[in-house]
Formats: sequence, structure tokens, C-alpha cells
Amino acid sequence: MSDKDIAKLTELANTRLERARAMSKKEAILSLNEAGILTKKGKFMQAYVELEEVVNK
Repeated sequence: MSDKDIAKLTELANTRLERARAMSKKEAILSLNEAGILTKKGKFMQAYVELEEVVNK
């Protein structure tokens, strides 16, 4: 991967991070649901159960 590619990816990641930080709680939960990380009830999907332990600490 070239330095130019890495710079583009870094810029994209920073843009996405800014957008995520500006989300409301409801928007964030909906986004995680659409990504298949949370259920409609707000519980972690089976593949992400370990994240629930980290979040609840």
C-alpha cells in the first residue's frame, strides 16, 4: 500500500469518526443495528457478545 493510499484511508477514517461522534444515541443504535451488531431490541448479536462485557464495565 502506498503512502497516498494510507493518507486516503486515514482521511476517510477521520471523516467517518467525526460523523459518528456527531450522531445522536438513537442514530448510533440504528447504525449498529443496520450493521448487524445489535438486535432491534438493542442487544448484541451472538458474534459480538464479548463487546457487551466491555461496554457494561
